[in-house]
Amino acid sequence: MVNGELLKNLVERQIGFVFFLFALVIAYMSLHYAFDQTLDKRRALERELKGLRIEYTSCMTELMNLSKRERVSKHLADFGSKVKAPTIPPRRITMESYPYE
Repeated sequence: MVNGELLKNLVERQIGFVFFLFALVIAYMSLHYAFDQTLDKRRALERELKGLRIEYTSCMTELMNLSKRERVSKHLADFGSKVKAPTIPPRRITMESYPYE
């Protein structure tokens, strides 16, 4: 006991288990690091998605406003077009029989 024989035997018997624990710790740290990286990417993608949704909404609002009759007429007038908005509302044309049957 005095010369360290007991401690030497204990270490020799448990060295495999110590290496196993060391491998588990390394694996845990690498998995934790990979999880953090994935979480950071997810947060960045969520921020980007939020910005893209805002951009999509603003573009759709702008397109809806551009498709209004008054805006279309104004744009046509700005480009020098002679096309005017119709004054008579559209109506359905019905035919009793088609001549080329």
